[in-house]
Amino acid sequence: MIFRATFVISSEPRLLPALRGAMEQITAVFGWNQTDCRAIALALQEALTNKIRHAYHNRPDGVITMEIQARENDMEFRLTDQGDPPDPGKICARAAGSLTPGGLGTHIIRDVMDSVFYSSSAEGNHVVLIRRFPEARI
Repeated sequence: MIFRATFVISSEPRLLPALRGAMEQITAVFGWNQTDCRAIALALQEALTNKIRHAYHNRPDGVITMEIQARENDMEFRLTDQGDPPDPGKICARAAGSLTPGGLGTHIIRDVMDSVFYSSSAEGNHVVLIRRFPEARI
């Protein structure tokens, strides 16, 4: 099945629940069960939240582009912003078992997704999240 979509949203946190619901519906079409759909949507919400917090410092006037592409064995989610670039030393800096508040988003993302890549270019800061389709995960 061919699928490609692009969402362009402001860095307004109030938009995240609607986008999360849309991601749950889209992933369901591609065969993930309800638990996996919710997990994928949560990982995407965490990645978007990180962009809002760290790239745009909670300003609602930033722009985030999410490109989604179904490929032969997986689905790729590419999130791009034009805010401050991420500090590689602070990505996933908190220990998973720590009781300190915050900082679990990157652990959730890495636990749910099969691959996660961070980069920066002239177009902005990118995080690419890849999840293999259910039959490809076996």
